[in-house]
Amino acid sequence: MNASELLKRYDAGETDFQGENLYGIDLSGADLIGVDFTGCDLRGANLVLAYLNRANLSRANLMGAHLSGANLSQADLLCANLQDADLHGAILYAADLRGADITLANLLDANLISADLRNVNLSGANLRGACLRGANMRYEKRCYDGANLRGADLRNADLRGANLTGADLGKADLTYANLSEASLREVNLSGAILAEAELRSTFLTDAIAIEAIFKQATLTNAKLERANLTEADLTHCDLSDANLTAATLAKVRCHQAKMMRSRFNRADLSRADLRGVDLTETTFIEAYLGRADLRNANLKDANLAKAELSSANLNGANLQGATLPDGTIHD
Repeated sequence: MNASELLKRYDAGETDFQGENLYGIDLSGADLIGVDFTGCDLRGANLVLAYLNRANLSRANLMGAHLSGANLSQADLLCANLQDADLHGAILYAADLRGADITLANLLDANLISADLRNVNLSGANLRGACLRGANMRYEKRCYDGANLRGADLRNADLRGANLTGADLGKADLTYANLSEASLREVNLSGAILAEAELRSTFLTDAIAIEAIFKQATLTNAKLERANLTEADLTHCDLSDANLTAATLAKVRCHQAKMMRSRFNRADLSRADLRGVDLTETTFIEAYLGRADLRNANLKDANLAKAELSSANLNGANLQGATLPDGTIHD
């Protein structure tokens, strides 16, 4: 079927084109609101600036399709193949993309607000500057896997309030991304780059962030209980009021970070680099600080009750008013 025939039939009121072979079709700028392209072959199709609001594209093959600026708000893209598709600036507001394959796709500056991205494969996709506020990428046991965003480019992406529970963000680039109040519970951030990212009040409970780079990131009031941050780079980060109870921070680099009033109770900080860190009023109850480097750290009014400090380096540290491991107050 060619473009003119399809548009003629659509204008006549027909919307059901399920299973049609539309390979390479040119429907750029077309008004196809509510069209049913279920299972269609749309490989390499030109849908630039097309109106596909509430369209049904479930199980459609859109591999290599051109969808720049297309409006796909509230569209059904369940299990669609969008590999290597160009969705630069596309509107996917509240679209259902569950189970879709979006590997290597270009989603630069795309609008994915409130989109359902459960069990979506976005590995290697370009999401730079994309808006994913309130998007759902969570893992649900026995139902949906977390989104696969491994190696994805999410620089400057807006992920405020997004649900990324259980998602794979290993080696993803989240430089300057805004993840404030997002849910990253049980997420994989190993090797990811989060330099200067906004993570205010973000949930990172049970997250795995081994060797992740958080340089100059803002993590104020973040929830990092039981998170694994082994060998992560937290240089110059702001972790004020963060909760790192029972977290693993072995060999972590926190030089010149801010950690006022943070909680490290029962945390593993063995061989951690905490030189010059502001730890005012921070709690380390039962924390393990074996061979931790706390030179010139500010531990004023910190609580180190029952903490293991016997091999830590405290040269030049300010312990004024701190509660020491034996329960005494340092004068």
